[in-house]
Amino acid sequence: MKCTIKWDTYTRTSWNNLLKKCNQVTLLQSYYYAQAMREVYQQGVRHGLIQIDGMDAGVVQMQEVSLFGKCIHAISIDRGPLWFEGFGKPDHLEVFSNVLNEQYPSRFCRKRRFIPEYTMKNSVFSIRMWKKCKKTNDYQTILIDISKNIDDIRKNFKQTWRRNLIKAEKSGVIVEIDEKLTTFSEFLRRYTKDRIEKGYSGPSAKFLASLAKYATLTNDCMILNATEDGENIGSILMLIHGSGATYQVGWTTRCGRDKRVHHLLFWHAIQLLKGQGVTSFDLGGYNDEIDGIRKFKQGMGGQDIALVGSYS
Repeated sequence: MKCTIKWDTYTRTSWNNLLKKCNQVTLLQSYYYAQAMREVYQQGVRHGLIQIDGMDAGVVQMQEVSLFGKCIHAISIDRGPLWFEGFGKPDHLEVFSNVLNEQYPSRFCRKRRFIPEYTMKNSVFSIRMWKKCKKTNDYQTILIDISKNIDDIRKNFKQTWRRNLIKAEKSGVIVEIDEKLTTFSEFLRRYTKDRIEKGYSGPSAKFLASLAKYATLTNDCMILNATEDGENIGSILMLIHGSGATYQVGWTTRCGRDKRVHHLLFWHAIQLLKGQGVTSFDLGGYNDEIDGIRKFKQGMGGQDIALVGSYS
């Protein structure tokens, strides 16, 4: 099996057209994510078309930083590559990783990070010449298949989660959709305050602002606000990427928690995304840093996945 990676310059439109051919698209392989990484962290980007035995097989987006003519060099591929229909088997990932290693071998003053979009459940492959990073936590998230009938999606919620949703629906709270991000400044302020008060990690306000700025160019970003008597008591930020979407961050007040507004916001988000043709909803990863986050996301009845980890 012969694999090649053809690196080229792509516009937003041409890259998005390639992503439409992929089985599943992740946020970190989206064009606007690369634009935000360049603006905030000065990371360059390379876009590659993967060919196997002469056939277009998939795509990969790689972040890159270099100094002194690449004497000091760093590359990272996060949640990629992405595969076209008929590709993405273990041997395809293996030959891709071998070619990537040949093009960017490990050496002094080169830092490498490769987080394949491949689950532990299907990890029957070997990545030769790449070292598994044991100091990093393997990424875990939950995916919801929202291509199903909307009633079936709701029935799949766990009983407690569904009860909380019914409580929120009866509370009189109104959900408002902000697709033009007119409430983004308030969202950012409330999210930052919530993050500081609760002491959890998360993307910086600067990075979120850049991400939202570029995502709105293709109408791929939206805020859902929960209001009561005209006051905002909770919000979530959603990002769309191809046929997929990701919950990015959110916040809520004590009143919002009592009324279970996040249950209501996520339910509205599912219906909205489904109406826009999205088929896969990524709940944005989880850990045990904030009490209840894992339980909340697992309550939505999606597929619990763990990626194979990070390699260098």
